[in-house]
Amino acid sequence: MKHHLPSLEALKVFESAARHLSFSLAAEELCITKGAVSYQIKKLEESLDSALFRRSIRQVFLTDAGQQLLKTTQSVFADLSQTLNQIKPSGSAHDVHIAATTYVAMRWLSPRIARFGEHSPDVSIVLQHSVNSEDFKLQDVDIAIRWCRCGVDRDSSRLLELPMPLFPVCSPGLLAKSGLDSMALKRSQMVTGELASTALLCEDRSFDVWQEWYGRQEASLPQPRRIIADANVRTQAAIDGQGWTMADALMISELESGLLVSPFRHQLEGYGYALMVAPGRFLNTKARSLIDWLLSDNVKPSIE
Repeated sequence: MKHHLPSLEALKVFESAARHLSFSLAAEELCITKGAVSYQIKKLEESLDSALFRRSIRQVFLTDAGQQLLKTTQSVFADLSQTLNQIKPSGSAHDVHIAATTYVAMRWLSPRIARFGEHSPDVSIVLQHSVNSEDFKLQDVDIAIRWCRCGVDRDSSRLLELPMPLFPVCSPGLLAKSGLDSMALKRSQMVTGELASTALLCEDRSFDVWQEWYGRQEASLPQPRRIIADANVRTQAAIDGQGWTMADALMISELESGLLVSPFRHQLEGYGYALMVAPGRFLNTKARSLIDWLLSDNVKPSIE
């Protein structure tokens, strides 16, 4: 649809002159000459076939038409400014905004950013960790890395999936205290003996990952759940012997060092992490280059 509107420049000049009731102050604000202001106002009045100002020797006043146009232009410019601020990526043109938990940032993302920085040192990365908060919005960041189900419900926002099976781990001391020293325990042993009263560390109560691992159709696990939202804190709690935690391949250093042990063979499949970008979000060249790097450097750790 074609719009028959005056030029945006003329409307900007009018709004400034009308707000100040001064051509001189408008010229100063817009960094143009007073003659340029007068010219734009004259052309605007001619296009509207209506006077917008009443001129006196030392001052100008708005006509009824001018007051009406001022109200509309200020409203339109305010709406336009708000929309442009929402569209425009926050920060400088070199900023790349990434959302990831501290657990993923430390164990998966950080070494990759370090390698990326070796050939792209000019990229400024802003990392925030509220990716799991209720008010998190994917469109507010360039890249998000989130824990999720993998292999199902794929959509255009997921650029890469990193499936990582989940498995129970605990400290060697906690396992020894239970009287079990086997490194090939059966799931059924989780509800017998000392293990039946050992706390299960988890993120929240909305999804019982422990029951999912044990089997939905099986008997309910009797152990108390201990809620620890931060995965790094849960890991340390397990090392300290507070209970069992659910691990994935990102916890490989604790397993290799012997701080934690993984005595169960059974693993919960179908979960992992996804590298996500909001559909339709504008990405600057720096964000695109980092995404390309992450997609090409996507070898996930594994635990034999």
